[in-house]
Amino acid sequence: MPARTTTPEPHRQKVNMRLDNTTNDAYQHALKEAEGGIYSDLKITCGGKEYPVHKVLLCTRSSFFKKACDSAFKEGESNTIDFLEDDTEAVDSMICYVYNGYYPRTELVTMGPKIENLNSTWKIEEFGEATLGLQIEYLTLHAKVYALAEKYEVSGLKEMALRNFKFIADGEACSRAEFSDACEIAYTTTIDSDRELRDAAVKALYDNPEALDQDHAKALIGSKCHINF
Repeated sequence: MPARTTTPEPHRQKVNMRLDNTTNDAYQHALKEAEGGIYSDLKITCGGKEYPVHKVLLCTRSSFFKKACDSAFKEGESNTIDFLEDDTEAVDSMICYVYNGYYPRTELVTMGPKIENLNSTWKIEEFGEATLGLQIEYLTLHAKVYALAEKYEVSGLKEMALRNFKFIADGEACSRAEFSDACEIAYTTTIDSDRELRDAAVKALYDNPEALDQDHAKALIGSKCHINF
């Protein structure tokens, strides 16, 4: 019986399935319009400010929002969620992240470090953070956003806040008062079992021991944060 031969399949050329420029521009325009409140079906209030938002964007990123919107409680019936005790800047950053994929909310990204100077250590092209948020002044914001993202279970936001915090803290930031403020936030707004942000702060001090000579660092170690070395 002659050997059975098989006909090789024709070579299949790989097809690039990336969005064309027209479609990509349309998506970007739609998100920008949505962030402005068009066709909003949910309202978030915080610190006297109102955010007209969209359930489909929030509920697919956060189990908290999904439960709130699907429930028979006040939030689900009134289509309004009040953040009475949360930091307004952190809430604003959370909403900015949901619509844009980054925070803080600013158009002045050119004020941040140059991308070519960051890319060797920080995979900025992979993560896509706006570079303005990678300045020392934003350390406390990243700590607040980290805690808020955990509280409201916003996928991706907690990880971004931690990356930003680690990047800034790895250097001279440890010698600045903003670092101590951020550490206090990390230790007072997160649960004890959530160690990632706290461990990042401790590692930064270990890697930069000269910062321990600063008065604010000494006060931090002796405070209720219970940072031990």
